[in-house]
Amino acid sequence: MEGHMILYRGSLKSCNYHCSYCPFSKHRISSRELEKDQAQWQDFVRILEKRAKALGIRALMVTPYGEALIHPWYFDGFARISRMDEIDAVGAQTNLSFPVKEAVAAFWEKGGVFEKLRIWATFHPEMTEVSQFADSCRQLKEAGISFCVGAVGVPENLDLLRRMRRALPEDTYLWINRMDGLRRPYTPEEKRDFEEIDPYFFRELLPVPANCAICEGRLFVEGNGSIHTCNISPVMEERWEESLDAIPKPVCSKSRCTCYLAYGGRAELINQMLFGPYPLFRIPRRPKAVFLDIAGTLLPEEDDKEIIKKGRENVLGGKAAKQIDEGVKKGLEALYKDNIYLFFATTLPFETAIKRCREIRHLFQGGIFAGGAHLLWDGPREKKECFYFLDKELISVLGNIKRKYGFRILTYKCREQIYKITLLRPLGRPWKKWEAKEILDLLPTSAGKLLRYYIEERCLQVTAAKADKAEGVKLFCQWLGISPREIFAAGDSGEDVKMMKLIR
Repeated sequence: MEGHMILYRGSLKSCNYHCSYCPFSKHRISSRELEKDQAQWQDFVRILEKRAKALGIRALMVTPYGEALIHPWYFDGFARISRMDEIDAVGAQTNLSFPVKEAVAAFWEKGGVFEKLRIWATFHPEMTEVSQFADSCRQLKEAGISFCVGAVGVPENLDLLRRMRRALPEDTYLWINRMDGLRRPYTPEEKRDFEEIDPYFFRELLPVPANCAICEGRLFVEGNGSIHTCNISPVMEERWEESLDAIPKPVCSKSRCTCYLAYGGRAELINQMLFGPYPLFRIPRRPKAVFLDIAGTLLPEEDDKEIIKKGRENVLGGKAAKQIDEGVKKGLEALYKDNIYLFFATTLPFETAIKRCREIRHLFQGGIFAGGAHLLWDGPREKKECFYFLDKELISVLGNIKRKYGFRILTYKCREQIYKITLLRPLGRPWKKWEAKEILDLLPTSAGKLLRYYIEERCLQVTAAKADKAEGVKLFCQWLGISPREIFAAGDSGEDVKMMKLIR
């Protein structure tokens, strides 16, 4: 079950490293300041234990200004939080300078759940060697802890980062942050070199306009109880220690999301697709196959006004006017390069789907079409196809009632056999559920039991009963020899619900 992910930052503003570019390495922390940070963290954990379920909080990441995990109280808190049934994941950003084996042992002794622990580890070349850092990463992996590794994209450090890539376990994600102090654009060669290390580096270079509409459910909590929507948004009136009935509506004063902690936590397809239900941990999902709806997911839905402007052809399958988001397109390209199967999962027929998605067609190996009535795996070495056909006699029965209900009949065929029927009404006259049921009741009893229908505004779609997206995904998984738990699926309609439940 997915839920809200929140961030926490205490009053800690000190670090055991002394990187030249970091202001927190210059601060010498006092015993009193450490005691304050410990008390704040313990208060936060106590309140989280009481409030997580009511607020729908299922994941937490600590994002300190300095280095938190050298202080044992953080791992003590992680152990407590990980034992909560409501929590799926807990972790922190760290320079990975803490003794991994000792911390793991302490976490275990406190009853911590290793499957829930997440580590975001940042490599600081001024303070540690590649071999030393990579050894700590191997210890995390041996302990069964999920983690990612990253560094700032300093062009002069390219060879060092290549060495780090070779030293890390092959399945460990090495991300690269844009260098803010570069004071010039990256050259095409530098972009290419960094993308060879981090296939998602392009996200650091794309402008990300702020958008409160996709920041619902986010919360950033400070040690003093102040709360924000995210790490760069303004302080809200509410406070963490107060009795919040729900996570407040997002508040933002920025024009752009300027860092991963800001744009990585938004409710967007690319975040979920690349990094799973809690993308701020920056640990890739790495599915074996991806199934994506088209209208409303890959492409924006068109309303009636847009349809009228472009003509009736667009509703029935013309090309879409709006393009696929550049970030999503690049994300799909990265998955394709990583040999992950990409499939459409749409109520559109094959020809229409391909026409609307021609700019990314080459990345996909077919998919689920016509709401599950047509399945096609069109790979370089494999090709499989399946249709669920309908009785031709349905057309004559529907023809007798089309005037009464005011629809036209569109049929989708393969080799003269019908696999989908659309009962199309004029613009501005959507179908009602009772009308659809009434029509099915008029069909012969034997035929009605073998059919299912779904409504898409003015289109009443009729297919075989066994033809739906979820069943299509299951058959694809059989073809591919994988489990539904190893896939990712996304869509925005009732037709997608059963398909998306397969991955939870």
